[in-house]
Amino acid sequence: MDPRTQLVRAVERAQTERPPFLAAPEVLAALRRVMRCESNRAPARLVLACALAKAHQPELDATEPYTEIRSGRSFSGRSYDEQHVAVLLHAHRLPLNPTTAFLTPTLRNANEPLRSATVFEGRPRQVYQDAAFVLERVEAGSVRAQDVLAQALAELFALRDEREAALEAALSAGSGAGTLSTEDVLTLIEQHLRSKRASRLPVLVVAALYRTLGSVAGERALTLGAHNAADARTGALGDIEVELLAAPGRPVTVYEVKARPVTLGDVQHAARKVAAAAAPPENYLFVTTHPIEREVADYARTLHEATGIEFAVLDALRFARHLLHFFHRQRLTFLNAYQDLLLAEPDSAVRPELKTAWLALRGSAES
Repeated sequence: MDPRTQLVRAVERAQTERPPFLAAPEVLAALRRVMRCESNRAPARLVLACALAKAHQPELDATEPYTEIRSGRSFSGRSYDEQHVAVLLHAHRLPLNPTTAFLTPTLRNANEPLRSATVFEGRPRQVYQDAAFVLERVEAGSVRAQDVLAQALAELFALRDEREAALEAALSAGSGAGTLSTEDVLTLIEQHLRSKRASRLPVLVVAALYRTLGSVAGERALTLGAHNAADARTGALGDIEVELLAAPGRPVTVYEVKARPVTLGDVQHAARKVAAAAAPPENYLFVTTHPIEREVADYARTLHEATGIEFAVLDALRFARHLLHFFHRQRLTFLNAYQDLLLAEPDSAVRPELKTAWLALRGSAES
């Protein structure tokens, strides 16, 4: 069967037959740890790609997903991942990273067979060793690649449904009282920004402000790019590009949002980037959740005279506080816009726990 047919069959088994599909308990346990590891989703895509390759071409070695190995049984795991696993991911809303596992630092430059005894650089190390162990067992004949595929998908479908049920329960628990003051709203945002692994959240704050207030200024923020997409690859000048409603087609303001201190290097890099742009913006604003160094702010201020483009470094919460007090009657519209953007983000950009934590924070504040 071709790869697409193999995946269709695996999906059918995962959805209609009763798992587990693996008789070996140690392999089943390792596979479940891989598929349910919240902190690193790359090994899950690795196992899917390698199991699919083995099911498609049994003569291949499931532990050799790199053509550089040149054993005669190696293959391109990245091709199986990008051409087939990625399609499945989008079709079934699988809780996986949107980009291939083979571009992650741990797997990008490997050129040796995957072994469970390997001391992998990625974290958590155990999940990589578990993934390699599963593939070793496939290659040893202890389990079939088709069964690994079906079991892996069953685990992913269950995880997806659990996450969606938790989110729906949290949404249903919200009172929606609508009595929050501007300072209440800002406190909620501040609490959420303090969460771990929250680097995407400040971008959503700025985007929500523009979604709420942009029409007042005659401006709109363009669609947000992926959280892990490099500006150099996408052609974007920053995290958020703003254009005039009356003159669409070129960004007039660019925001680069940082969940860390802004450095001189950041500002210098931005200046070089806009200098090379075909249509440079009128102003380029850094927004950060961390303290701003005077040296960095002063340097940004000097660039206007040299480039004709205004650069500035702003504190994220002060920025939001000023605008929301100025437009007090739009505070709840902003709150809802932030929530909509948050819940629409893929799990790879905003972890499910951050979404449910937000709903719990808001529910508590509005109760």
